[in-house]
Amino acid sequence: MKMLKSVRFWIGMGISALTLWLAIRVVPFNSFQSSLAQADFIWLIPAVLVQFLAVWSRAERWMVLLGKKGILKTTYWGESIGFLFTNVLPLRMGEPARAVVVSEKAQIPLVQVAGSILVERVLDVATVVFGLALVLPFMDVPKLVSDAGLTFGAIVLVALVMLWFIVRFRQQSERLLQFVLKRFTFLPGQAIQARWGELVDGLAPLTHWRSGLLAVFWSLVSWVFSISIYWFVLRAYQPNPTAVEAIFIVVALALAIAVPSSPGFIGVFQYVGQQALVLPFHGKYTPSSALAITLTSHLVYYLITTGLGIVGLWKIGESFARIGERIMTRRRVEKEA
Repeated sequence: MKMLKSVRFWIGMGISALTLWLAIRVVPFNSFQSSLAQADFIWLIPAVLVQFLAVWSRAERWMVLLGKKGILKTTYWGESIGFLFTNVLPLRMGEPARAVVVSEKAQIPLVQVAGSILVERVLDVATVVFGLALVLPFMDVPKLVSDAGLTFGAIVLVALVMLWFIVRFRQQSERLLQFVLKRFTFLPGQAIQARWGELVDGLAPLTHWRSGLLAVFWSLVSWVFSISIYWFVLRAYQPNPTAVEAIFIVVALALAIAVPSSPGFIGVFQYVGQQALVLPFHGKYTPSSALAITLTSHLVYYLITTGLGIVGLWKIGESFARIGERIMTRRRVEKEA
């Protein structure tokens, strides 16, 4: 009920409804039906198998970031439960859900787990920008767009270097933050310092060269698996898809799901995925075929990750309601503090 009263919830639902309408309004039903009828769905078998590997590789990375060996099963089912909560609840509830689960099952402080999730986001953004910089030279896009993408990539690279220095010289960076917050009293100082501490705690494993290289390695592996999934789905509809097309749609969708939307990113996923194929590859994909591809890839992702989440709840002996209650309890405690 509290979610239904949230302005962010209704903004997300509105954006989802608008983008879903934008995706389907230019697609004739007969053309869409024809795209589905001509598809070779045998290619979805490897796509489904690789989806399991994609979740596994992210669980491996999370274990590295947490700096604790032997908890792969916990991080795997934690990731899966996070996907389940994100798929069926608004406001990205998957992130706090998986944090609570792994914190309790692996006996790791929640602050450290939350910090590792923040680091995951940083690594994902860096990988997405790397992918964008990789494919832009091979795409027929205006020079302004290409230059903007490369500039954004350079900014992210600089930000990552700065983050490393922040963690490496933690005490100095914390004193600098306190100095700034004292000068800008209108800022929520305690909240900023708390989030800052979470980020630094999560980044700490990256200061060790072995952990850092492993985290980067598993990030690249997980994104290679994600790209492979989309290539297989593209192959089901298109006899000669390229790696550039698969990489670009993954990059576009990764950026799109940051926008507020309904549970499972419905609408935003379909529209952005459709446009990511139609606009730069207009001679190869139509709005109908692009929508069919995007719906199919979303269905593969949604069904597999939701199913894994349900199995995860059973494996760790939890229920959807109990995890939800613990999330709300922790939020009330944080507010009171």
